[in-house]
Amino acid sequence: MFLKQNFYLPEAGLRVALDQIARLYAETAASERFAICKNYRGIQAARETGKIAFLITMEGIEPLGTDLNQLRVFYELGVRAIGLTHARTNAAGHGGVFAASGSPAEGLTPFGREVVRECEALGVIIDLAHINPAGFEEILSIITKPPSVSHTNVRRYYDIERNISDEQIRMIGERRGVIGVNSILVSSREAESTLDHYIDHIEHIARLIGIDGVGIGFDFFEFIYRQWPESRQKELAVKFTTPHFIPDLRNHSHVCNLTRRLIERDFSDEQIEKILRGNWMRIFQECLKPSVSRE
Repeated sequence: MFLKQNFYLPEAGLRVALDQIARLYAETAASERFAICKNYRGIQAARETGKIAFLITMEGIEPLGTDLNQLRVFYELGVRAIGLTHARTNAAGHGGVFAASGSPAEGLTPFGREVVRECEALGVIIDLAHINPAGFEEILSIITKPPSVSHTNVRRYYDIERNISDEQIRMIGERRGVIGVNSILVSSREAESTLDHYIDHIEHIARLIGIDGVGIGFDFFEFIYRQWPESRQKELAVKFTTPHFIPDLRNHSHVCNLTRRLIERDFSDEQIEKILRGNWMRIFQECLKPSVSRE
């Protein structure tokens, strides 16, 4: 569950984030199908009872303002992963641009470094998706647990700073991290935005760092995008990019199409299990716990 604040910044970011969390708890309580999970044991328990596990994450630290104490508040409310930025600059650092170059050369701000250290101490995963290259390297110089990139694509196939370079992929692999492959930025061309090309991204990462370093990070967005007026879709294209949706990978009901195609492309059962579940479960087990006692 990503908390996105784009249209409420800066003044209402905190209120909207709290409202979204409250709404999620209310909707989860009203259904027997879902569970909000705060640790690896909770995720396991949800799976054992046939429930869908929610891990609350924050995409952009704007709700914190510049108050590190707010991080502890969101932790107590269940936030367990945080990406410092979206495609913009904030109090923590700078987002990677949707172009081959142009992101600010600076890394994290002093507040951004404080957030990273406090997240690791609490047991909150730092998500490297969207951060600019300098911030990417600085985060890796601070954290000690395996790193995560929740949703991105390979720059070799779609060369924008929002995506991840071969060098960055190797940096994640050296630290036993996991990269989730995004289903939206597979190619700049609509004709190449196919399920097979999505798997090409998976294969490329696996070739560089092994099958243990790659997972899914779909970022399904079409159901929201199609509800927007044409003016807002054009605004997205001008400011960021035009998303190209994979015809047979548009929502969670289509994941079976991915599994079938992975089998057809000679991935083993063990490899498919790691891509779809196992690698992320390892990250949750290792990272969703405090590095020091905070009680």
